[in-house]
Amino acid sequence: MLRFGTDGIRGRANQELTMEIGYWLGVGIADAIRPPAFVIGRDTRESGYWLAQAVSLGIASAGIDLVDCGILPTGALSWVARTLNRPAVVVSASHNPYFDNGIKVFDEEGAKVSVEIERTIERQLDRFLEGQRPTFGGLGHVEHRSFEEAYIDWVTDRLGPITHPLRVVVDGANGAAWRLGPLLMTRLGAHVVATTGDSPDGRNINDGVGALHPELLAQSVVAHQADLGLCFDGDADRLIAVSESGSIVDGDELLMLFALYLQHRDALVNDALAVTVMSNLGLERTLAQHAISVIRTDVGDRQIATMMALKALSLGGEQSGHIIVRELGPTGDGLLSAALLLHALGDWGGSLDRFRAQEIVRFPQVQRQVKTEVRDRILSENDFLAFVAEVEAELGADGRVVLRPSGTEPVFRILVEATDVKVAERLADQLVAKVEVVTGRLIST
Repeated sequence: MLRFGTDGIRGRANQELTMEIGYWLGVGIADAIRPPAFVIGRDTRESGYWLAQAVSLGIASAGIDLVDCGILPTGALSWVARTLNRPAVVVSASHNPYFDNGIKVFDEEGAKVSVEIERTIERQLDRFLEGQRPTFGGLGHVEHRSFEEAYIDWVTDRLGPITHPLRVVVDGANGAAWRLGPLLMTRLGAHVVATTGDSPDGRNINDGVGALHPELLAQSVVAHQADLGLCFDGDADRLIAVSESGSIVDGDELLMLFALYLQHRDALVNDALAVTVMSNLGLERTLAQHAISVIRTDVGDRQIATMMALKALSLGGEQSGHIIVRELGPTGDGLLSAALLLHALGDWGGSLDRFRAQEIVRFPQVQRQVKTEVRDRILSENDFLAFVAEVEAELGADGRVVLRPSGTEPVFRILVEATDVKVAERLADQLVAKVEVVTGRLIST
């Protein structure tokens, strides 16, 4: 049965996530929230139109009106939600291949609904699929509206034009930002010299392009002698950047830059930011030189948003490129991050390479994973924990070990950081071997 994960419900379109399930999800979402109206939007994958229609029918059958925004990035839909004061449904599987799709739900403030509401929706879906059907009355009305221009106006009014003109290449991942990304960058005053991932056909979203595949963008930046590359994922809630030399700049490095930029403007509340356990130890070391604290959370942008609220922080994000600037919005918005990056680079003469050379410390990270059905039991094994303690003792203050069972796959994940990549590789391989021994013992018993 489909369930909400760290970024909504996801599944194979028309197999796991069928039109019928989409319809009953719409009914369940409407019943769990009961607002006067919803907003709905999607990315460019071929199943998006049909799945959005199915969810819309479910909501409308509950007598609730909708505003259908068509294709629109997730961050822009969050802005529409808080502008219209209506909850929103996003039909997207983000960075997944075209054959997947998903559903996420935002409240009227543009943030993800609570886990409690998600569980209520799941219970309703189970009831409906088991044959316990509601009684319907009047139908809701559906209005189709475009918010692209209004969103661009809001961003440009909020941030203003850039003062350091930049030559930019934009990769829209053949997704929701394929058109809006270049338009926004141009409006801000950048010169968009080339675009990639700008020809969506319903099946090429994230296919060799976008935030998970920035290599093509890096080649284009160098070929066009551009100052900067901006790389979004399918629903454009992530940003990965490329420097003028073609170096790929991930979410950790962008968070370093944004933290320093906001601090310089007395806008980094409490001189701290929230990141996940996956973020590079070098981020802490870099920012400590500027008296900026790094607070770690579990994986997921919901965890980041929760920690930001708890500690009254203005900045948080993930290595993957999900970045939240609380003053601008409550969720990851790659387009907003790109706009802020254009402004922040003015402090380094428009050069990401210059910023990286002057400021960034990075520790080698080695990641491994072990496929196992008993992934949730490994961290309860005392001999394994004792071995982990030995590894951590060897690393000391100049390294980290992060161990976590996947929440969606039969996989146990291992991350080791050290000052020397060979040390990190050796220790990661030793941990893999130990996990395999523990897994074999657990399975045999």
